[in-house]
Amino acid sequence: MILYFFRRWFSLHHKPAVRVGTALLIALLLNLLFGAAFYFAESEKQPGLGFWDSVWWSMVTMTTVGYGDYFPKTFVGRFLVAYPCLVIGIGLIGYSLGVIAESMLEGFNQSRKGRSTMRFENHLVICQCPSISRVLQMVAQFRAAQGDPHRPAVVVTSRLDELPVEFREHSIHFIKGHTTSEESLTRAGVANAMGVIVLAQDPNDEGSDAESFTTGTLVKLIEEDAGRPISLVIELADRKNQRMMERVGANGIVPVEGITDMLLMQEMFNPGLRHLFEHLVTYKNGCELYLVTHRLAGRKLQEIQVAALENPTSIQIVGIIRNGVTMMNCAKSFSLEESDQLILIAEKRADYDAFESNYRTLNLQPHTA
Repeated sequence: MILYFFRRWFSLHHKPAVRVGTALLIALLLNLLFGAAFYFAESEKQPGLGFWDSVWWSMVTMTTVGYGDYFPKTFVGRFLVAYPCLVIGIGLIGYSLGVIAESMLEGFNQSRKGRSTMRFENHLVICQCPSISRVLQMVAQFRAAQGDPHRPAVVVTSRLDELPVEFREHSIHFIKGHTTSEESLTRAGVANAMGVIVLAQDPNDEGSDAESFTTGTLVKLIEEDAGRPISLVIELADRKNQRMMERVGANGIVPVEGITDMLLMQEMFNPGLRHLFEHLVTYKNGCELYLVTHRLAGRKLQEIQVAALENPTSIQIVGIIRNGVTMMNCAKSFSLEESDQLILIAEKRADYDAFESNYRTLNLQPHTA
């Protein structure tokens, strides 16, 4: 058992934390040893001296504080106890401070080079870094959506060699590694993340989808092992790979091509419409789009829409998604089914929950179309 302990200690002694712990443990043992030696050497000459008084003397002597409330009066106490205690104490404290400083510098360097391991929870992980400005914008939106300007965010990429200044200024962390490596995703703390966004390494290269597919698959495997849901969104470089990407089981797939083209065409015929899209998709304007499940099966959609407009909080139900099909302008006789998702505009998701609860309370009688 003792042999195993020493073997284990020597194998970990290169780590700064272990070295600091070792130095502190040695300091404690020497403190007790010199305190006991001082007590036995001086107790006869100083009748009021207790053992813990001697330990106190040992500590203030090793730290070179020297209050003077206790001091050696015998030859043994001065030259065989106090002298070694002072010399060893100065050396040990110097070594401990050096190890602590080295540990702090090494930790900072590990973080700057992307070699550290993240211990966050409910944070955002972004795989790939096409551009610094794009990552900054996504993190800002994530934090605005959570109402927490300090919510941690981690970027995993092999393209950066060290943490950019912009990331450091916005408290964005960095993991150096390939997104197709489980080790890199593990160091990013994916198992404890709220969500993972997989960006296309090169939006103009359809081969990026193969890498995104592998990354998404690894995230889902980590999710299965962790036993907790992780929201996964993947950026699709080429629409023809959408079916392949759907097999990953991502919560969302956003194609790069096509969306910008459609927005350009809308802007051509309806100048200024882009401001509407920006307003709807940003989390800073207090007017966000939400997809929500409901407990209003059998009710007419128009009836629910009118009730939402009359609600004290600002809620507008603008459409539904049924069996993967989006319907934004439904007929007045259209009734909700249990599997439908409501598309609504609101300041926050909780406003709808309060509205639905109040609506169900006021409309207890079953209603069918």
